[in-house]
Amino acid sequence: MSSVSVAEASRQLSHLINRAAYGREVVVITSRGQAKAVLLGMEAFDHLVGMDEYTNRALPPLNEFRQRSLEALSEAGYSTREEILEMTREVRQERIEARNGVPLRATEQTGHAR
Repeated sequence: MSSVSVAEASRQLSHLINRAAYGREVVVITSRGQAKAVLLGMEAFDHLVGMDEYTNRALPPLNEFRQRSLEALSEAGYSTREEILEMTREVRQERIEARNGVPLRATEQTGHAR
């Protein structure tokens, strides 16, 4: 672990990023002698926040994933194929409208319960 001032970090940012990313070095950035931030590579960050466990986790079998999805949809009030398809159409339309800058209707802004 090394330590550099904010001024030094701003002059050598590219170099420090490479040290953190490829050299797996943790760089402490200081201001007036006090540690203010830490620069670390993505691999170290993922490990720190537990993302490495999530991304390296084996996917469930497709039939198990499908069953869990159907159970979750049913718990949310979507129990028939038609209800699921209608919800999918609504979500797709909302995404299109959001992309085109169309404001949400009042019921969609507050969320509508089924």
